[in-house]
Amino acid sequence: MGDSPIFVGGAGRSGTTLLRVILDSHPNIACGPELKVTPMIAEMWHGFQTAHLPPLKEYLLTPDDINGIFGRLILSLLEKYRDNSGKARVAEKSPNNVFFFQHLSHIFPESPLVHVIRDGRDVVCSLLTMNWIDPKTGQPIEYTRDPRKAAQYWASAIAAGRTVAERASAAQRYMELRYEDIVTRTEPTLRRLFAHLGEPWDPAVLDFHTTERNLAGESSAEQVSRPLYTASIGRWKENLDLAGKQAVKEVAGDLLIQLGYAADNDW
Repeated sequence: MGDSPIFVGGAGRSGTTLLRVILDSHPNIACGPELKVTPMIAEMWHGFQTAHLPPLKEYLLTPDDINGIFGRLILSLLEKYRDNSGKARVAEKSPNNVFFFQHLSHIFPESPLVHVIRDGRDVVCSLLTMNWIDPKTGQPIEYTRDPRKAAQYWASAIAAGRTVAERASAAQRYMELRYEDIVTRTEPTLRRLFAHLGEPWDPAVLDFHTTERNLAGESSAEQVSRPLYTASIGRWKENLDLAGKQAVKEVAGDLLIQLGYAADNDW
């Protein structure tokens, strides 16, 4: 397990940056700024294992060979950072990893996959305050401008992350963490996390905000540089207008109920 990265993902604005600095505060784990390219590499791996596999077989490459090639590529991108940290393990947090947990579980069968989940209504509110630009189009990302698109994005991230649990061999490595539990039931939640990762408990993780680190312009840089707070829980009650509430209900109301964030759609 030590040579297999820990992968963290979740819908943007769900608390993945918070979890990344907590992980990085553990004496055995280095978790740097978002690598961002992990999802692209995972998507490429899928192409090599499907549409492009026939010509690769002509070069005597097997699916296992391809797994090894992509595994070494990802490790090569992470290793210098891990080595410089002096820590034994490395974790990689890019929110969109959640859409490729299934792929990553094939490349690294021993890697823990940690899915951070937050109330979709609060996620939508937070997304709508972001000024994220799509690098391919140069235009604002749709789900930062439209509550319906934001709710769709959140719901799709939840669904994608949970597909990996459908494979028994990967399910044992998959873990869900609620943002709300991290900030309100901090120690028991984090003890459960590090037990899942096979790491001893260290109280240093509770003091994550006291360490200066490279946040590389991450959207939550300011928030994770101070102690935990609960003010963002339930922000939708004030920040989501009637039209926004209706859009979220239509797109993700049932999922909110399923996850226990709402009793029904009367909110």
